[in-house]
Amino acid sequence: MDDILSPEEMRRERDYKRLRTRNPICIHCGYHNHPAAMELAHIAPREFHDDGGVLCSNCHREVSDPEKDLPYAPQTQNPQIETIGRYLLALAEWFERIARTIAEFGAFLLALAERSPAIEDGVAT
Repeated sequence: MDDILSPEEMRRERDYKRLRTRNPICIHCGYHNHPAAMELAHIAPREFHDDGGVLCSNCHREVSDPEKDLPYAPQTQNPQIETIGRYLLALAEWFERIARTIAEFGAFLLALAERSPAIEDGVAT
């Protein structure tokens, strides 16, 4: 009887499956409080690939809004190269976003370290 999931547990399992992780964290802002508020964001439009990462709903809207003005179908005589180019540009934007988040977290940790007592062998000094 213990293996029967409640409706809430079933919703969470669907969230985890949709997000492709059991530990969803927004790669832009770090939000992680509730998986239902998270979305799988594609690096470039899904017509070109199926790769992506987790963003909270707010960050996903901010990131994907400019894409609404871009054509989804290839526009050149060489759609394969165009697709690769679009994907690489979108991937670079993701790396920039991740790098900013890492830099902000590093700065936060340094500020925290400056305010915290020194710890030697597990004992504050």
